[in-house]
Amino acid sequence: MKRSTLTQNAKNSVGTLVARMAVRKALRPFPELRHRSAYIIGAKLPNDTDTDTYEDALAQEFRWEISDGWTRNDLPNFHYFIEEEATTKYRRKAPFEAYSLARDVAEHQRLIGVDTPDHPMSAAFRSVAEAIIEIQPDTKHIVAAVLLARGFSITEKQAEELRSDKLANLTTAFRGDRSLAKALQLLEALREAEASDTTIVEGTSKVASLQNMAGYGAARTWGLELARDLRDWKRKKLSWGDVDRGVLLVGKPGTGKTVYARALAETCGAHFVECSLSKMQGLGHLGDMLKGIGRAFQEARNNSPAILFIDEFDAVGNRATLSSHAPEYATQVITGLLQLMDGTEKRDGVVVVAACNSLETIDPAFLRPGRLERVIEIPLPDLDARKAIFRQHFGAELQDTVLSEVGRLTDGMSGADLEQLARGCRRHSRRSVSGLNELDVLETLNDKFRKVPDAELQRYAVHEAGHVVAANLIYGAIADEVSIRTHFPADNIRFVNSGGTTVLPIRIKLCQIKDDYLNEISLAFAGHAAEKLVLGCASDGSGLASGSDLQKATVLAATLVASSGLSGALAYRAEATGKDMLKLVRNDRHFKSDCDRILHDQMVRIEALLAQNLSLLERVSTKLLKKKNLTSHDLKKILTPDERDRT
Repeated sequence: MKRSTLTQNAKNSVGTLVARMAVRKALRPFPELRHRSAYIIGAKLPNDTDTDTYEDALAQEFRWEISDGWTRNDLPNFHYFIEEEATTKYRRKAPFEAYSLARDVAEHQRLIGVDTPDHPMSAAFRSVAEAIIEIQPDTKHIVAAVLLARGFSITEKQAEELRSDKLANLTTAFRGDRSLAKALQLLEALREAEASDTTIVEGTSKVASLQNMAGYGAARTWGLELARDLRDWKRKKLSWGDVDRGVLLVGKPGTGKTVYARALAETCGAHFVECSLSKMQGLGHLGDMLKGIGRAFQEARNNSPAILFIDEFDAVGNRATLSSHAPEYATQVITGLLQLMDGTEKRDGVVVVAACNSLETIDPAFLRPGRLERVIEIPLPDLDARKAIFRQHFGAELQDTVLSEVGRLTDGMSGADLEQLARGCRRHSRRSVSGLNELDVLETLNDKFRKVPDAELQRYAVHEAGHVVAANLIYGAIADEVSIRTHFPADNIRFVNSGGTTVLPIRIKLCQIKDDYLNEISLAFAGHAAEKLVLGCASDGSGLASGSDLQKATVLAATLVASSGLSGALAYRAEATGKDMLKLVRNDRHFKSDCDRILHDQMVRIEALLAQNLSLLERVSTKLLKKKNLTSHDLKKILTPDERDRT
């Protein structure tokens, strides 16, 4: 006997294939079950909406070919948990009838209990089940299913976005001759349509489900997992000790940390409690502040499950870096908060979500297990996220060309910036007779953004080309993507110095040697050096701001000298954080001189390396200036000798 293969049925859809792969993975620890004529199995499904698809997948996995054209038809029967009773249907065609578990077991040799979030498995069934499998599609299943069904290659990042979609929606989106871009666009529209059904209104603001929000990456994945854990905890299927107690969100102002916390509470079906530490400090006396925070914890405990959101958490401070101004006050605040998190009173059902702008300002004691045990960065939204956020706030359908223009112009903007831009577009539309329309969006964009002068655009291209070529020469790496900014917000000068972006492949090294530090410093200086070589002088675009090339290089040099033991000095000066390193540079002139020597040597090194490859640097910058955006495929043609010969 043999199993049917996934490609045997030409009519397999993306949703069907994902279900089949997920079922196969879940059954892998129990290979003997497929060969048996009698079994009782529990199957935990990820949602309540794709039950039929998963049932079909289970039936297919237990369907065996005996000989050519003949199959074994002893398909499983499915048992459903509805409050105290269950319903069985045979091969998905029989009418729903209430049966006791004992009768089902007696009447059916092959029984699969279907556990879903809304209808969990009963304790009685769990006690008689020979095996319990958990069916959970992963990104590899989605990548493979889309390739098998439609021949499209999608990235792991795209698959992660699709992971939370209903299987029926995946099947619908990838049906027929629809292109990959159109399929992804349809899925986004389906998410928005479903979001309107799962959105609640508080006053005048809408709280959306986390499942339908774009741009949150790892935070979104963690939040959806927490929602499932809290559902299991409420049903006593999971102990509180197995649920994450807290998370620290780190991100720049405007990245949507508060919006995320509200969406997390909505997705988890949890009570939402919000407090701001800076506002609590405004209460005056230390005792009043601690009482205010204590009341927030008490409200969360009284209404569990609850999400307790503590905003501006960096206002608490770090005991290792407290200034001489009122250190006792800050220490008592930290101690009081730690006691509330640990507490003699249990906080079962209360998940603490804290938000800050910089991790370096947080006392390490808060990051221990049982407190804020996870740290997740909320990044600025990428291109796809910016388009989705703008569409969500604009509130009307827009063509891909318009959304692409929005995404291109808004590089570096936060979610709050995009909301403000959408509000301006809506304001412009209200004055037009035709209401919300794409022409108004384009006119507003023309008013809000100014074109970068040609001379500066060339400088941006040369600068980013320096990073691209240096990464290739030093590491042999091809950048994932490089782009330059063609416009900047007319009323927001802080974006002017962000002329372009180079995205390099992630390199993971658990420990580093001295050359690793020096290579990274050289790479940081490559844009500055390229400007000098090609244009005759460099601009201040490598510096001025936190996170700039110059800051990164300075922190790397300071770390090499102060705490790595690799520079000849073995004394440990400070922890390797950007804040501590820059403080040493400011306060110790001898230390600063040591750092300057390293920085100067690496600047000379990268200038010489790029000068030896000037023609390559000019080819990349010319192509980038022409196209404004280059992919890894584009760059490979320029940087790889074999590819250059073909073109």
